[in-house]
Amino acid sequence: MMTGFPLVDRYIGTRLGADLSAFGNEGVAVVESPRRLRREQSYGFIHALWWFWLTDGRSVASVPPGAGEAIGEALREVRTAEQLSDQTLVARLRSSVDAALLAAGLPATDRVRCSLWFACNAAHLRRHPGESCRRLTDEGVPPAEELRLPVHCFPEGIVCGAVTDGRVVSVAYAHRSGFMEDEVADLGVETAPAYRRRGCASAVVSAVVEHFTCTGGEAVYCCVPDNLASAATARSVGFVPYGTSLALCAPADPS
Repeated sequence: MMTGFPLVDRYIGTRLGADLSAFGNEGVAVVESPRRLRREQSYGFIHALWWFWLTDGRSVASVPPGAGEAIGEALREVRTAEQLSDQTLVARLRSSVDAALLAAGLPATDRVRCSLWFACNAAHLRRHPGESCRRLTDEGVPPAEELRLPVHCFPEGIVCGAVTDGRVVSVAYAHRSGFMEDEVADLGVETAPAYRRRGCASAVVSAVVEHFTCTGGEAVYCCVPDNLASAATARSVGFVPYGTSLALCAPADPS
């Protein structure tokens, strides 16, 4: 099965340590992956459990080695994506994941992250051209107050910024994920508080997405469920719902 975004499917599947095309939509598939014991590139923490529920009905939970049986039992009766937010279920999952982490000499989970995921390709993209939007390869243009430039993406990464009054006021970029970087844009976006609600974010996001989709690539975008402004930015550019995720996260450095 495919969502209509085969590159995003492969990208997410790789991060889960699973082939998403191998699963149907009958219940939650549980896969054990050593990736759950190490930090993903561009993240400061470990996704010790990463559970995705895609809009086409497929659901895959990636868990640490040794935790599959206990997690599978906990998820046996799960039937809807809404159950990702069931706190009783989350506590049960966390107990099993923490046991696996401690057995591997790692610290227990310290946070829970729920995210909405969106995907886009050339057929869906809505361009938002802006005269102030440009490709950035260094820190030559300073950021506006309270805006951080993604310096980890310079100089080779794809970064687009909206420049006003000689400063970058909004910036979008493709995360340096370590794989499929030429095919899938994993979007990050930030806008200085004083310049929000002016369409700057839509302009810079669409510029990054266009860079990838014009050669057949795809893009993925995520935000927390209550960040309505971020979700609206994604939709304004043509992103469509891809899925929902739950991540149980642990510190990357035990010290």
